[in-house]
Amino acid sequence: MTQTLVALLAALLATQANAAPPHMIDGLMVDDHGMTLYAFAGHGHPDSTACEGDCEQNFPPAIADSNDEPTGRLSIIKTAKGERQWAYQGRSLHHGRMDKKPGDHQGDGLNGAWYPVRP
Repeated sequence: MTQTLVALLAALLATQANAAPPHMIDGLMVDDHGMTLYAFAGHGHPDSTACEGDCEQNFPPAIADSNDEPTGRLSIIKTAKGERQWAYQGRSLHHGRMDKKPGDHQGDGLNGAWYPVRP
């Protein structure tokens, strides 16, 4: 039983360690699962005017793995909680909780503050 748990944990960690950095599909920047990534168009951090409810819950940060490295226009910044977050041209990248499948971009233009990244 213990060996099985150790093997499962090792497989999970290996899968997470091999996550692809954000990349382009069909003109949109997406995560390693093909889900659309958003940038906040306002200044500073998102606030109550940018979100309906909790911004971090509705637009969680796109977290970089510990072994991910910046590449091209992608950089890694620190969240307020000290996590490593992907950024594109200095703008933090976020997931949209309203998107259910790859290719969705339901948050496009939400509150005039959230837009899919289209390099």
